[in-house]
Amino acid sequence: MKKLIMLVAILGIFSFGYVSAQQDVAANQPSLMVDYIDEVPVDSDLDGLTDQAEIQIYHTDSKNPDTDSDGYYDGTEILSVADPLDADSIPGMPPMSDLSTSATQETPWAWYVSRVSGLVGFILLYISIFLALTIRVPFLRKLFSPLYALNAHGWIALQATIFAFIHGTVLIFDKFMGFNLFDVFVPFAANYERTLVAFGTISFYLMVILVVTSYARKYLSFKIWRAVHFLNIVLYFATIMHALYLGTDLKISLVRNIFIIANVFLIALMLVNMFILIRQNIARKNAVVPNPKQIQ
Repeated sequence: MKKLIMLVAILGIFSFGYVSAQQDVAANQPSLMVDYIDEVPVDSDLDGLTDQAEIQIYHTDSKNPDTDSDGYYDGTEILSVADPLDADSIPGMPPMSDLSTSATQETPWAWYVSRVSGLVGFILLYISIFLALTIRVPFLRKLFSPLYALNAHGWIALQATIFAFIHGTVLIFDKFMGFNLFDVFVPFAANYERTLVAFGTISFYLMVILVVTSYARKYLSFKIWRAVHFLNIVLYFATIMHALYLGTDLKISLVRNIFIIANVFLIALMLVNMFILIRQNIARKNAVVPNPKQIQ
């Protein structure tokens, strides 16, 4: 247990140091006129900006719809007052010029805490799901004691739920995002990236349900407990969607690639686990059903 607590502390310290080194700064957009020189306006990469506008004003790549490779088209970033040349500039964030001088000088602690808690929460959720999968996979059972893995799975899932709660709640205090309690805890209530934020809210509620039923397992029938725990699949994929398309740090190519590879591995492990479970169920049914030849 002490080792697990130290792991959570180390993850928190590492993530905070990583996030605090990357404060997002929105760009001031130019307001120049495009000179087409009697040419027909053309948008070769279909990003919402004409080729001449990209060359003369925005200095983006007219043959690449997403110059900074952050997942947002150049035209979308221009309209949202983000910087199409900066992967850390996020569409939807208020432009710095619209904020008061005192606000721009403030350290956005709420934003940092939200990002750190989100990173730690997802890592803990990943570890929790991994430990649960080790119980059935033969070669992993040799590395992880099933009893230890099951106990650690529940405890780490509880910590992941706490960090998920912090991740969403602390945004209420962020002056840049402007979330309120209703936006955070009611699915599809937020104006900013409504669907993706809803994935995060739904994931949190699923985590609460799964943790509560895990600790109350002795009071539930096995069928009910097992049926509820199939929600793990919904939780996992909702969390991936929320993190992959809304996570600030996943806009960085290296971090995004590590995230994708790690989750492809876990999904493959899930498929192996499902295959073993189906095979065990078939073997169990064959053992119960008597062979007609033996009856004769």
